[in-house]
Amino acid sequence: MGRVKHIIRRIKEGRLKQLMAELLWMYAYVRRYWLLIGAYVLLGASGSVLGLGTSVVSKDLVDAVTGVNSLEIVRVAATYVGVGVAQIFINAVKSRLSLKVRLKVTNEIRADIYEQVLRTNWESLAKYRSGDLLYRVNGDAGMVANTILTFLPNVVTTVISFGGAFIIVMQNDPWMALIALLGAPISFITSRYSARKMREFQRDNQNVASDRTVFDQETFQNLQFIKAFGMIDRVTEKFHRIQQESVDVALRQNKFQQYMTVATSLVGQAVGYACYGFAAFRLWQGEISYGTMTMFVSMAASLRGSFSSILNLMPQVIRAGISAERIMEITSLPRDSMEDQEEAEEIKRRAKDEGVFVHMDSVDFCYEEEKWIYRDADFRAEPGEIVALIGPSGQGKTTTLNLILGLYHPQKGLVTVGNPGGDPLRASSSTRRLFSYIPQGNTMFSGTIADNMRMVKPEATEEEIRSALEAACAWEFVEKLDHGMDTEVRERGTRFSEGQKQRLSIARALLADAPVMILDEATSALDVATERRVLRQIIKKEPSRTVIVAAHRPSVFSMCNRVYKVGNGRILEEDEEGIRRFLEEF
Repeated sequence: MGRVKHIIRRIKEGRLKQLMAELLWMYAYVRRYWLLIGAYVLLGASGSVLGLGTSVVSKDLVDAVTGVNSLEIVRVAATYVGVGVAQIFINAVKSRLSLKVRLKVTNEIRADIYEQVLRTNWESLAKYRSGDLLYRVNGDAGMVANTILTFLPNVVTTVISFGGAFIIVMQNDPWMALIALLGAPISFITSRYSARKMREFQRDNQNVASDRTVFDQETFQNLQFIKAFGMIDRVTEKFHRIQQESVDVALRQNKFQQYMTVATSLVGQAVGYACYGFAAFRLWQGEISYGTMTMFVSMAASLRGSFSSILNLMPQVIRAGISAERIMEITSLPRDSMEDQEEAEEIKRRAKDEGVFVHMDSVDFCYEEEKWIYRDADFRAEPGEIVALIGPSGQGKTTTLNLILGLYHPQKGLVTVGNPGGDPLRASSSTRRLFSYIPQGNTMFSGTIADNMRMVKPEATEEEIRSALEAACAWEFVEKLDHGMDTEVRERGTRFSEGQKQRLSIARALLADAPVMILDEATSALDVATERRVLRQIIKKEPSRTVIVAAHRPSVFSMCNRVYKVGNGRILEEDEEGIRRFLEEF
């Protein structure tokens, strides 16, 4: 009755349901690679069969040498050598196939999870730290892939070893088989307790490993800042604290494992002595030969080892289950909707002649309940216009741009894009192809200048890249570089000034040739003359392009068709007097 209550309680707690969900999720990958895994299982099974055969043949060999069956010594010796050589070749093939399968399956699982993360809705994904996501894609995915490749083969080979040894011993002496399994109940009970504790330890290990990845990534990303403020000692101290936390978790886990190992080893050793003593007693009585005794001892050890191996597979499943749970947490997030792709492509095709508008109508948006960025907000940007967004920091300018890009979605109202006179589309992942976006901060990647440009247009020619660089006033410094557009940018563009990086980012956005361009403080590091020249050339290059600028500088406002102020929970179109007051305040 107590057992039934325990099961019911676990079901209510959702643990069994969660475990089944994790196993089914992993099974989907097992099914995908069943042929490769099946071949790996067969090789492992053949190795186990040969291992059992070695024990049986060794019995005949010992009996032949000790004179019980001397006429068969040549045949038995040849068979023994043949089985050993076969094991060598099978192990070599198994090792080679294992590497191929491991590389293929691990890479494909990681690629699958990587793509799912990239296609996850931004609003949901933004809650996770990039280092944590990185660890889930690499560390957790690697753990799952390793389990998929090893668990089923290990189960099959262990079952074959256990079943074969049990049958052989039972046929020769049932009492020996029962003695060999005396420790099974104790091992089973301890394994259940161990499984619960191992799940706790593994979760702690995964969390610490994820935190360490986050810290390492952020440290190297902000190394210039750390050096500038003389923070190396403090950062190093925190690094040691994280290391110590990892060591503490590992030591606690190891301490528990050692206790369990000592307990199970003592039981196993006692059973082993019992098997050896029983076999020696039977030999002393003359009921078995030396070869049979050797086989009994070997098979008894195989029985105990196989049973322990079955129980030891549980921690592996636990580790993989926790990793699967962490991955499922990400992959179960909402996906970007791509249902309007064809309509968005048609809008982009017509944009060359007609341009694209961006409208917000009666939009309400908040990040958290009752913490509104604004309510009933309206915004208009028409083809060929430059429209500015102004307002204090943290009041909603970048949020507005994210709504326009379909990265966030309003609680009420509509954000739409379309050709004048045509059917509009709601802003979504499908409509992002209509935009080129220059965000705040640095968005340069490792590689050459040309590599960075071709990220938005892989087939771009050198002439097209140069034209975009000229339009962004970037060619004037790029052509002076020793390798021109083939100059290495380095990570995060560290070899260039902020103004140069902004111009390169604008050039890349121009190369994308999208009908709407968004600049989020993207000209803040340029001098006023260069800023005005860049904006003029953006319009000159494509007169029907819609340009939306989030900025503070008056040099931008004088070129804009309209200026909207974001703040105090509203978006309002400002006249010249309102712009003047804003500049005086900020």
